[in-house]
Amino acid sequence: MVDKLASAGIVKAPINKQALRSVDRRNYVLREELSYEDTPLPIGHGATISAPHMHAHVLEDLLPPLLRASKNQPTKPLSILDVGCGSGYLTAVFGRMVGRKSSREAPPFTASSSVLNDGKVYGIDVIPQLVEMSRTNILKEDGDLFDSHTVEVSARDGWKGYPEGSPFEAIHVGAAAATFPKELMKQLAVGGVMVIPVGPDGTVFVSGGKGG
Repeated sequence: MVDKLASAGIVKAPINKQALRSVDRRNYVLREELSYEDTPLPIGHGATISAPHMHAHVLEDLLPPLLRASKNQPTKPLSILDVGCGSGYLTAVFGRMVGRKSSREAPPFTASSSVLNDGKVYGIDVIPQLVEMSRTNILKEDGDLFDSHTVEVSARDGWKGYPEGSPFEAIHVGAAAATFPKELMKQLAVGGVMVIPVGPDGTVFVSGGKGG
């Protein structure tokens, strides 16, 4: 799956490729025979897990601010918010990107000479059943992300974000918004980036944080 995305030029950064390879999508879908197909799949409660190429685009859009923050403040933990965590898949992928290096079985995640700081990922969803699904799925093979406190998932109103974990260098929003949610914008770090579908057609916007 990752090799196909790389061949198509959709996922480019070594960090993103390794993170995607480190989380088995099979653990996060309801139909295992479609685990690696490049298509969105229903996960219940009116929600879907996005197609792999969509997740790859998100990672490519959000990696630059994470690298920039790591370079500018090498000792400061990164903070990532995944709004609409759903199956838990992308939350886990983010966790592999910023997980404590001592707990990783895979080689260090590097892009050229750049290395991401350790960090924390907050996965939130307004539907409690999906939060429980995220937790169950992550525990299958990625439970160390919970043990190391790299990832946490909770039931929350996504449009209100997670103020306690802010400011965030990266925010991903899975559900379309009518307009840019101001509360989430306020929780972006200076130089941070939010990827969010906006409007009736779900056009994806990449918005940078200015702080203040």
